[in-house]
Amino acid sequence: MNGRCRRQCGSGLIEVMVSVTIGLFLLSVLLMIFASTEMAETDESGLAQLQDNQRSAMTIINTIAQSAGYYPAPQTQTLAAALPASGAFAAGQSIAGTVGPPDTLSIRFQTAPNDGVLNCNGSGNSGSGNTIYINQFAISNGQLTCAVNGGSAQVLVDGVSNMSVLYGVDENGGGSVTHYYNASSIPAGDTVRSLKVTLTMANPLSRQAGQPASVTMSWLIGLMNQL
Repeated sequence: MNGRCRRQCGSGLIEVMVSVTIGLFLLSVLLMIFASTEMAETDESGLAQLQDNQRSAMTIINTIAQSAGYYPAPQTQTLAAALPASGAFAAGQSIAGTVGPPDTLSIRFQTAPNDGVLNCNGSGNSGSGNTIYINQFAISNGQLTCAVNGGSAQVLVDGVSNMSVLYGVDENGGGSVTHYYNASSIPAGDTVRSLKVTLTMANPLSRQAGQPASVTMSWLIGLMNQL
């Protein structure tokens, strides 16, 4: 009887506990693999979004900055007449800003009807006469925004906490930038010939040990119409 019972009876408590322990271990390994894979996908998606935001911000600011000081009829009109003194701008001036943090950056130019020159919100001049556009870039609620001619600010890029702008001027007339100033320190009478823009953006990897909460991106922009 005892021999038959040992051969036919079910597993004992110890065998069941060992099986459950092994099962729980394997399940925990699977959960760890799943969590790790999901975290890696989230990180990759976050990095891709950060790169997209960086490219978008750089492209928009570059495009508008390259139009700074533009006006459609240089043969018959002077720069001061095309861009008269207004608000923060002196006559003929096309670049202005304020010191923060965050800084703001204002860029103006004049366009002719349907000439294809767009403002920072992607609109062009579809009217019947020339129009001056003032494009003001700013940071609001963690977003890079732009307002045109004092209108409502439109969101351009998310995840931007700060913007710093330095203005390059040629102090000796040699044709090259010799010094960079912030908006409040630009010497009177000097023409801004380039910009150095720095954006501080949220780091999608910040939850990982050793990763900073934010990353910065800086680039230089030569101003064609100011040279």
